[in-house]
Amino acid sequence: MEEYLLKALLSVVAMLEDAAKFGMDSHAAVSALENVGFELDQMSEAERREFAEILERVAASADPAQREWVRSVPRNLGIDS
Repeated sequence: MEEYLLKALLSVVAMLEDAAKFGMDSHAAVSALENVGFELDQMSEAERREFAEILERVAASADPAQREWVRSVPRNLGIDS
């Protein structure tokens, strides 16, 4: 998985979380987040390691206010192990 793909995924997750928080068809947003989590949960152990490594690189280079959110995405999507 390339870093740019993970950044794109994070953008989508952020948008869906905001939609759910601010009532912009929150049911559809939550459903989409659940689908993202389900699909990512299909990763093999090696893919999960790669995902975690890239996620940590992205978090380390992110704005300090965003670092913890980036690191929390797997847990929030239900895919952390």
